[in-house]
Amino acid sequence: MEEKTTSSAPSRSFLESHGLIIGMAVLTVILQSIPLVRSVFLPFEFFTTFIHEGGHALASLLMGEEVHKIVINPDTSGYMQHSVTSGRLAQGFIASAGYLGAALFGGLLIVLSGQKKRSKFLIFGLGLLFAAGILFYVRDIFTLFVCGGLCVVLFWFALKTSENVNYFALNFLAVQCALNSVGDVLTLVRLSMGAAKSSYSLGHSDADTVAQAFLLPAVFWSILWVILSIFILYYAMKISSTKRAGRTTGA
Repeated sequence: MEEKTTSSAPSRSFLESHGLIIGMAVLTVILQSIPLVRSVFLPFEFFTTFIHEGGHALASLLMGEEVHKIVINPDTSGYMQHSVTSGRLAQGFIASAGYLGAALFGGLLIVLSGQKKRSKFLIFGLGLLFAAGILFYVRDIFTLFVCGGLCVVLFWFALKTSENVNYFALNFLAVQCALNSVGDVLTLVRLSMGAAKSSYSLGHSDADTVAQAFLLPAVFWSILWVILSIFILYYAMKISSTKRAGRTTGA
């Protein structure tokens, strides 16, 4: 009897502890399938694009390169401009840090979103992240408008709304970032297989950059990033489930 109880508890705790996140994810997928409603989610796609390009920027700095600017395009694509002074391995790391960085950030938000008492602090921290991006790396009007708007909204939520509202907002952001990180890399798979590129495209993708450095085709890297992104988010949900279940049971 003890073994049966122990094995079934994790399943129940996962569903119970992630009910809000699962519900938000299902609702998001349904609403985004409606053309007139899909535009409502554009700010969250811009949010994920900033995180994606921020991943490239952080990787560049770690490799000792200079980051010049981060650009977000109206179609939710973007790019990070940096010096190229390091070798192939470093360039592969920098190119991979966009899609995988967005998945890691989405996973981190999932883990942190269960901390209701810290939700206002965490939302405020996200506002500071955008403020820092504006100060150091934003150089064009559209990116300034997008990042400035997100920064203002995040600060407003943190300073003017209740803990419950911030908790809901943090969970919602976690869901949007996680879904968009996977959706973006799935789009990359289609592009790597010959789908038409955006008019804002620079002519090459992150997968193309890695393919040039390590010979294997772009579609291989894009599919690998899909698998890794899903694994990252699955593992984040697993960690989050354990933490939330522990708080629920008083462990």
